[in-house]
Amino acid sequence: MRTLQRKGFGRIYVENEGDIHLVEEIIQKMDEFEYDYLPKDMIAPFSEYPSVIYTHKFDSLDVDALTAICWRKGIHIWVFDTGNNEYPLDATLL
Repeated sequence: MRTLQRKGFGRIYVENEGDIHLVEEIIQKMDEFEYDYLPKDMIAPFSEYPSVIYTHKFDSLDVDALTAICWRKGIHIWVFDTGNNEYPLDATLL
């Protein structure tokens, strides 16, 4: 089971902006308790990559299971986690 780094940086990117609410609903169904820790703007359109946000305590959800559920429903997501507590990317490299 893969989770996001506690108090790190990351984001869940969706292919279509209209899928943001659907992914939020899936997270809520997967884990109501963890859903309460879902940071505002944690889910964003892929066009916002490489912008990441602070994950706070949103760190217990199985993001591999989330990805599988979403893809099975035709919702293409990508979960990006820096793996540490530092802001990771120099956007000038992209």
